[in-house]
Amino acid sequence: MKKNIHVKILGAGPSGSLLAIALASLKIKVSLIDILDINQILSRDRTYAITHSSRKLFEKLDIWQQIESIATPFQELSVYDEEIKRTLLLTTNDLSRSNLVNKAVGWTIDHYAFMNFLFKRINSSSYIDLTLNSFINKDITYYDYYFAADGILSSSRKKWNIGIFTKKYNQKCITFKAFLRAEIKNRAYEIFRKDGPMALLPMGSDLYQIIISSPSSNCEELLKLPKAIFLDKVSTFLPEGIEIDSLYNQPESFPLFLSISKKLSKGNNFLIGEAAHSIHPVGGQGLNLSFRDIESLLILFKENQHQTNNATLTKASRMNFTIYRYIDILGVSLITHSLVILFSNSSIILKPIRILGFIILTKLHLARKLLLSFMTEGFYFSTNK
Repeated sequence: MKKNIHVKILGAGPSGSLLAIALASLKIKVSLIDILDINQILSRDRTYAITHSSRKLFEKLDIWQQIESIATPFQELSVYDEEIKRTLLLTTNDLSRSNLVNKAVGWTIDHYAFMNFLFKRINSSSYIDLTLNSFINKDITYYDYYFAADGILSSSRKKWNIGIFTKKYNQKCITFKAFLRAEIKNRAYEIFRKDGPMALLPMGSDLYQIIISSPSSNCEELLKLPKAIFLDKVSTFLPEGIEIDSLYNQPESFPLFLSISKKLSKGNNFLIGEAAHSIHPVGGQGLNLSFRDIESLLILFKENQHQTNNATLTKASRMNFTIYRYIDILGVSLITHSLVILFSNSSIILKPIRILGFIILTKLHLARKLLLSFMTEGFYFSTNK
């Protein structure tokens, strides 16, 4: 691959910024651009669940030690079905052997802390030129490759005339941070309610990120409630043994979509992250799926560097990239969508299936290992495994 290869990344959120760092590790020149300024990017109120697939990518990029220092590990994940009153506890003992050494089922990390670290890394790299608060398409420079990481409403995807399959859920998602009293501090929770899934992600001490999926009308009614009544209402959703003390920030809501791009690349243009796919937040798979896009691209460019002195990616390598990514994207999308359909109801017909599923997972260690393997690795395959 020629030494002066130059790429442009459109969108400096988590996916775009991490892709810039990954490509810079291969000594590829990167122009990273975003229409937002740094304060707008840092001020997003989000918390991410980080799985082992993302941890492995961070290790490859030699940034895991720094990220681990600002992340909160959890050693247990409690899955509770409110309708059938059954609980499944996943622990580090259910991890695969390669992941067991890390002694965590997963990690949570605050958006501000994560992006602050990524921007510091970007600013210290001589291979990355960061431009914020700038129009994304206002550029006459030629680049070898373009990567769109500009979100679910990607203007780049529309400009490149790449179609997308989209299904809007009849749900919205309310997210906020709150102080909870919980007996076990190192446990995350996934709660299946008839109105929609709910997650509690520990962030250290008594602070938790709470994500509630519910019909749009219910979410709107919840957000209109006075703070005290809102807290009382949320407390009725919580598992036994957990009590809510106070809000840390103002709750926000956003609509939920399942979307999958009909192409991941077109010519020298590539889609990554939510520009290529968006899934329901159940299971916390979204950002990890995006980071696996980045690892696949890292492998693609690394292999091309070893095999050719030309900047053009081979047709075979592009095909492999598309196949591997669609296996992962479609597999994770299907599972998360099925979970929403199966558990977001009080159907008497479906209850026996749910009960049987919990019994199997509770009794069989292998079944728990397979479930946790999906949750931590997705359907990811790569040539370096």
